[in-house]
Amino acid sequence: MWPASWQSRENKRNLALEGVGQVAEEFSFDKEKEIARSFSKRFQWEMMLIGVGQATIWLCLWPLVIYGYISLFVGSLIAIVCACFAYLPSHEAQHGNFSRGNPKRRWIDSFVSHYTLITLMFPHDLMRCTHMKHHAYTNNPEKDPDYDTASSKTIWGVIVATQAGITKYQSIAETYKDDKAFMKSFHKGLNVALMYRAILLVLVVMFPLEALLLWWLPSKVGVIYLSAFFSWYPHYQMDTGRYKDTKFWSHWMPRYLNHSMQLHFVHHLHPGIGHYDEPKAIEALKPFLIARKVPGAENIPDRVTHNPLIRL
Repeated sequence: MWPASWQSRENKRNLALEGVGQVAEEFSFDKEKEIARSFSKRFQWEMMLIGVGQATIWLCLWPLVIYGYISLFVGSLIAIVCACFAYLPSHEAQHGNFSRGNPKRRWIDSFVSHYTLITLMFPHDLMRCTHMKHHAYTNNPEKDPDYDTASSKTIWGVIVATQAGITKYQSIAETYKDDKAFMKSFHKGLNVALMYRAILLVLVVMFPLEALLLWWLPSKVGVIYLSAFFSWYPHYQMDTGRYKDTKFWSHWMPRYLNHSMQLHFVHHLHPGIGHYDEPKAIEALKPFLIARKVPGAENIPDRVTHNPLIRL
């Protein structure tokens, strides 16, 4: 008899594969998973550098602008760039891609995520618990916390959805009010979010223009940018279920400027694959995706470069 935890994992796998067509043994899910695991071991030092780096640069902008070393306009532009690069390192941390299952390294996940998210005024615990629900219920209108942006019909709709604020989180809390572990993280994150707002109010009184252009505006632009590339482009008009909830898509922008979200498909299959290892992983997994008849898989280049040119 298998342990309950093993049975639970097997049940989840069976549910995930429900409705997915049968494939040859050489392209089985177990063999796919074996390949994915080979790309799920490396410490994501690039993401750590980006996360710690952008947050440190953003913090340094305040004295540089206040004491006149750089103009507020230049400082604001730099802050916007920092905000656009702030979430991805936290995203890696939320999936444990720094600690890699080592309890002694979990502090790295927590530190990187908390620190990098300051720029966006996002709390780590809130982002992590809602993101895990996004993976569990991708594109489910009732349970996916990101469905409001993913289902928007236009970019303008995405912008409107990002302004929902407290209303969105009230709805999420109502959906998961009976999930004690979720609500514990949720409330912990809300407390950090309130702390950020309190700090912003103090800064508004002391340095009104700086608070507006170095923190409030960059965070708003960053959230819109992230919602478009992380949520809308990969998930718009997609179904639910493994191999069906995320898509490959093409864009004029080189993938390094849209966080490689053209390859977001592989992340939803195997979240343990680190961001900078996704191109090599998707090259290796291409035959498996073709066997599963994933739309666009046949157009994945044999070598993924700065712009994979995936077209549907």
